[in-house]
Amino acid sequence: MCVCLCVRVLTESVPIPENVTMTSLDMGLVLEWDPPQNTTNQLFNYTAEVKTWRDYEPVCVGSSSLRCDFTNNVTTFGLYHLRVRTELHGETSDWVETGEFAVDKITEISAPRVELSSRKGQTEVDITDPPMRSRNLRDVFTPVSYLIRFWKEGEAKKEELIREQNRVMLLDLEPLVNYCVEVAVLYSYNKKTSQFSNMTCVTNSPSSEVEPWLIAVVLLVSFLVVLVTVVLIFLAVWYSYEGCKMIFPNPKLPDNLKQFLSQQSQSPILSAMQESTQLKEHFHELRIFHTEPDTQQKDGSAVHTGTDECCTGADVTQRGEEKSETASTTSEEQHLLAE
Repeated sequence: MCVCLCVRVLTESVPIPENVTMTSLDMGLVLEWDPPQNTTNQLFNYTAEVKTWRDYEPVCVGSSSLRCDFTNNVTTFGLYHLRVRTELHGETSDWVETGEFAVDKITEISAPRVELSSRKGQTEVDITDPPMRSRNLRDVFTPVSYLIRFWKEGEAKKEELIREQNRVMLLDLEPLVNYCVEVAVLYSYNKKTSQFSNMTCVTNSPSSEVEPWLIAVVLLVSFLVVLVTVVLIFLAVWYSYEGCKMIFPNPKLPDNLKQFLSQQSQSPILSAMQESTQLKEHFHELRIFHTEPDTQQKDGSAVHTGTDECCTGADVTQRGEEKSETASTTSEEQHLLAE
């Protein structure tokens, strides 16, 4: 019985792969399939090929894997066909072929990377494009934009924004409230949507905007403070000036008093009093001779001699010069009398 079963299996055709599917993510290309039905105890090998503009080229030959990666064998904008078959003990099944396709038309884009930060009452969403397996996202698709959904944590209602920039500010958010964000890439002309990013949440910071009434209060208080400061400075300067005048007075004398003092300063007594050194007085010995009271004339001039009293002290000093002249005259008269 065993020999009959083996001969029957060898003579029958090899079954084809089941559920052949083609997937493309981020410009990659993979062909996947399932083994033939009711053959769980059989070990099959598989061969997969890609058709270029001329003919089929093998990519995975005699592989036991249930998938084959064609990413490095296709270009971004080319048209291709794929096919796969089952192999068992040197025999092969029929080919299972895919339809014609272009990678940029069938590929899907994975979720972008999202980072949140909050400052001054605004939440910033920083978006990074998903990496492509070949080329860059914006080199393949134009235009590229982003679908941004955000909502308060715990609420079902979501708001949406579409922006082309990869850095977006969420405005008019309530301060100190948790907000959650998820982002998807909109690409191609038909606005295909990529996978949404994981939900990311952040607490919105307090707003930096100041209410108008608070601005008015601050301006009023500032004006009052400046006014009070100016008044205090003026009063301090004024009282300091008055104090200096009291400590260091600078009186003005009347004109009549100034004239009187100027006249007094011209008197010899005041001048003598203002001198720093005292005048030295000189004294000379004075002798007075007494003669007969007669009158004599010499050379037509009359000489009068009389009796004078001897004086001392201040009178001698004041009359020194007169007595000296009288003594000289008396001396001459005695000389004439002797002759």
